[in-house]
Amino acid sequence: MRFSLASALTYVFAFSFAARAAAPATATVATKATKATVPAPEPKKAVPFIEDDYKRALAEAKARKRPLFIEAWAPW
Repeated sequence: MRFSLASALTYVFAFSFAARAAAPATATVATKATKATVPAPEPKKAVPFIEDDYKRALAEAKARKRPLFIEAWAPW
């Protein structure tokens, strides 16, 4: 299955926005009884990533019949 550059960029933007939306919450919740602040519960990860294991990621993508998403970046 081949992807065009436009569809590949669409996947990149969709995953980057999903990753930002799944960032840990910093809000606190106040309880009525103690009036103390309790940290908000950790959100569930929307996209589970496999880091630094290309062979495992490729095998899992093939087994699930899904495209493989590779994130790359550079500090420049």
